[in-house]
Amino acid sequence: MSGRVAVGLLTMTVLLSACARDASITSSDVWHEGPNQTAVSVCYSASVSTREQVLALAADACPVDKPVPRLIDEDSFLNNCPLSKRIRATFLCVAP
Repeated sequence: MSGRVAVGLLTMTVLLSACARDASITSSDVWHEGPNQTAVSVCYSASVSTREQVLALAADACPVDKPVPRLIDEDSFLNNCPLSKRIRATFLCVAP
């Protein structure tokens, strides 16, 4: 029986890792945003996306007047990201 369990776990691991996709924008926590602040959050998998890719995606999502994303938070527990890209990086968009 342990051989079947091992094969099942290996199959599930391969399937989950195959589902991992490129980074994507997600919702930010309310406390990150203020009247003159814009926060952008990105879901990503460290095995699929590089820091540069995550930063570029955040920069594209920032408004034109505040195009520079500054990392203010990173979490992987109880966020809005799918299991295949569990890490959420939140950036505050600032002026250059």
